Amino acid sequence: MVPGAAGRPASGRAHGRVRLAQAFAERSLRRRPVTSGAILIDPPPGPGVRLAADSHRAVLPLDHPLAGEPVVDIRDLEDDPFLISPNGREDRIRTIHRLAGLRFTPTHRVRDLATLISTVQAGIGVTVLSEVSRSLIPPDLALLPLHPQTSRRLVLTGPRARPWHPAVRTLTDSALDHLAGADAMSDASAG
Repeated sequence: MVPGAAGRPASGRAHGRVRLAQAFAERSLRRRPVTSGAILIDPPPGPGVRLAADSHRAVLPLDHPLAGEPVVDIRDLEDDPFLISPNGREDRIRTIHRLAGLRFTPTHRVRDLATLISTVQAGIGVTVLSEVSRSLIPPDLALLPLHPQTSRRLVLTGPRARPWHPAVRTLTDSALDHLAGADAMSDASAG
């Protein structure tokens, strides 16, 4: 998400080991508050560092008729068997279908992400994943922009009700420094 930011402390800051969890904010915060630090998906407003806006993408075999298109409309996948994994994405995929005026009717439900990707590879159907999944997509699959376009916010944060652990503060400071450097580099290359 922020390459290099988590692996190196900002200059002059202490080295330490931090374990982060990714969580769907609404569900996970009700069950268990953040104890040290977490990367939350679409958290309520509050302190933290927005790491990325993670857009949703169509995942298709390379021999699919739409695999060469610059953008895939979800309506064009209506006749394809649609695969889903019960890992928190279903609500988002239902929203994408609703925005397109479609009813969401998955053909198959699979247990985990690896099985979902393998099933698309086998030509059994298509699915939707987020951009952050790109590194998991093998070369015989296409990960393409999707219409209607939707995304989720990935935010690095600490606990709401108490001071943050110094290591989490260091990690968020490092992420901010890295993001500021990336913005400066993209501004320089645009100019």
